[in-house]
Amino acid sequence: MGLPKNYRKYVNITPHKQGFEQRQSILDDIANKGTYLPKGILHEDMDGEMINYITNDIDLSLAGEKVPVIFLSTQRWAEFSKTWQYTDIDKNIKLPFITIVRKPDAQKGTNYAGNFNIPGRPTFTYMKVPTWDGNRRGYDIYKIPQPVSVDIMYEVRLFCNRMRDLNHMNTKMLTSFSALEKYIKVNGHPIPLILDSVGDESSISNLEERKYYVQLYTIKMLGYLLNEDDFIITPAINRAVNFYEISEELYRASYQVNLDTKNNGICINILFNAGINNVTIPIDIDAEYTNVNFTNTNSVLFKKNGNIVTLPFTINNGDNLYIKVNKTDVTKTSEIELSGILL
Repeated sequence: MGLPKNYRKYVNITPHKQGFEQRQSILDDIANKGTYLPKGILHEDMDGEMINYITNDIDLSLAGEKVPVIFLSTQRWAEFSKTWQYTDIDKNIKLPFITIVRKPDAQKGTNYAGNFNIPGRPTFTYMKVPTWDGNRRGYDIYKIPQPVSVDIMYEVRLFCNRMRDLNHMNTKMLTSFSALEKYIKVNGHPIPLILDSVGDESSISNLEERKYYVQLYTIKMLGYLLNEDDFIITPAINRAVNFYEISEELYRASYQVNLDTKNNGICINILFNAGINNVTIPIDIDAEYTNVNFTNTNSVLFKKNGNIVTLPFTINNGDNLYIKVNKTDVTKTSEIELSGILL
């Protein structure tokens, strides 16, 4: 029984990744080579993937046989086109076949939309890898430079002797580039291809001679070069030690000395802000202090010239009075009012 006209034999029901998951999948493919660094890309890597694209993705088969793909340099192509080494036992050209020729004049790349690299070839952090030497934990920093953008032109030619073979190849090529760009993966890196032009190099000067067609497809690869010799692995700081110096003299409480000459009195008002709990006051007036009032304070410590004193106590000109409070709430302000009489 025949199948319906619109019957699809192979249906892909696996959902495709999109957005962040798709970008992460691309990064995983680039680094999925057994190391934490990406694989480098050189000219021969791009040549090899171009051959793989024509051989496996285009996959031209005619009359039940796969069309061979031959990679040639410019010099070999000139020799090949004159000597026709690929012949059958009757010394006739064995058609069809496909040739790939890479132009040797690689040009400045355009896959960065005309932008240039940062001068000086600096390296940038690609990944931080945790390390453990048995005693200390740390990490290594993997750095790579900016890739060097390069445009490479490939000439793909189909040699055949039937128009329908040429049409079959043309259909495959135009379908492959129907979205303008065709992406291939070179060592895990996605590289775009652009079908630059389609030309005809068929040479028919005598109608009695054997006729053959030569279809030319010029493909531009928007590639880049990434040399693994430029990769740098440096150990990061495994342990950092921070030193802090604490001094009670860095912050002081503010105070004010008030005199009541009429009543022969003296009062020192001290304000201890949050984070401050002591002050040293140089004395220039003889007085006897007899009373203290305070807020947000559990206890007060007095020292005269380094010696602990308690109320009432006398202090003279030239002495130093050290006061330290024990706050109830260290996050709040504390106030002290020390009063006495002049001597």
